[in-house]
Amino acid sequence: MRKKRIFIGSSSEELSLAESAKKILEPEFEVTIWNDTVWDTAVFKINNNFLHDLLKATLQYDFGILLGTTDDKVIVREQEMLQSRDNVLFELGIFMGRLGLSKCAFVVEKELKILSDIKGISLAGFSKKEPDSFISAISTVGDLFRTQRDSSVNFFPSSTLASVYFENLISPTCRYLIEQGGFEEDGTKYEDCLIKIIIPKKLNTDLNLQFEKLKKGRSTKSVSFHYAGRPRFINLETEIKENKLVFIDFPTILAGINYAIQNLLPNDFNSMSEDYESILSRELERFIVTLKDLALRSGFDEMLVFEKTE
Repeated sequence: MRKKRIFIGSSSEELSLAESAKKILEPEFEVTIWNDTVWDTAVFKINNNFLHDLLKATLQYDFGILLGTTDDKVIVREQEMLQSRDNVLFELGIFMGRLGLSKCAFVVEKELKILSDIKGISLAGFSKKEPDSFISAISTVGDLFRTQRDSSVNFFPSSTLASVYFENLISPTCRYLIEQGGFEEDGTKYEDCLIKIIIPKKLNTDLNLQFEKLKKGRSTKSVSFHYAGRPRFINLETEIKENKLVFIDFPTILAGINYAIQNLLPNDFNSMSEDYESILSRELERFIVTLKDLALRSGFDEMLVFEKTE
């Protein structure tokens, strides 16, 4: 299983704090600092548009940590206060909007003025006079992220595609098998049935052709049945494995992930860049996680298996 990825944003004056946070989190997470341009993992690269790269980063990372430090003095209602840099607050807003409140943390100096609009997010305080307090704050955030499970409710295309796929194929198929007590094939009634979902590691531009090639390497038989709750026939491939009837499906709806990435990041899509590969891998994983979550909620989880293939 891949390491979850964390984005750390800070002011340029406090990169040493960001580096410290990175060292604390790296054993369990893959961590990138926003202007770590020395490394190939840099998010913001020379000659790239700042906002474009920031939006791309929200598609690549599982969590975001923004370090709020006392960089600027501001006057609020005739009182002098210390405030974080505007760009840090902007990045915090972008990541909160993309990832959700539970996937972002604002690690702040205790002297910092906190905007009333962001007091509802995960906050961890520290003092530069107490080095252990920063270690404790970052460790607390790491613990929070470690216990976070992938949610099916988010703004990424994979979750929506998985929900549609589940409602239109997986759910009615599982219900049919339960209501019928199994499935009859060639005169034999199979009470023990599984649905195997084939997930490729990469998506070709023509996903139908890609799945047809995968299908040729399997000894399957096409079957169909009419589900009362749906005014149509459901068609699936089947094979017999260890006296179980296994329904096999190649979810061509995954093409929607490619379309989404192509529209959001056309250059990366066309060049099949490392960023594209990273986002695609994350989206395919989210597709599976969402399906598992929906199946668990509906009581169908024991009927589903997944197979990743080249």
